[in-house]
Amino acid sequence: MTPDGVDGLIDLVGGDSLRSVAGLVKDVKRLISVADMTVPELGGTFVVRRLDRSGLETVAALMVAGTIDPHITRSFPFDQAAEAVTAVESGHTTGKLVIAFPA
Repeated sequence: MTPDGVDGLIDLVGGDSLRSVAGLVKDVKRLISVADMTVPELGGTFVVRRLDRSGLETVAALMVAGTIDPHITRSFPFDQAAEAVTAVESGHTTGKLVIAFPA
């Protein structure tokens, strides 16, 4: 599927899953894991996730600047949050789903 490799890879699972896909990345410096601290053995980088305001502000700034694209597939109004969760749980979504809160 990727004869020339992929530009970058972010691993969220680790273990055997990480090792099975690590060879797909063109440049191992672009192999990142938030789940497996042994990723440096493969040439990649381990990143500690920060689930706090500072981390979210950093990601938001990168999105606004166009540095990263979260690939938002669909936005749901708050009153359809249950439908959004059902869509995610179906396993048939790509990208991110957004639940928009009323102003």
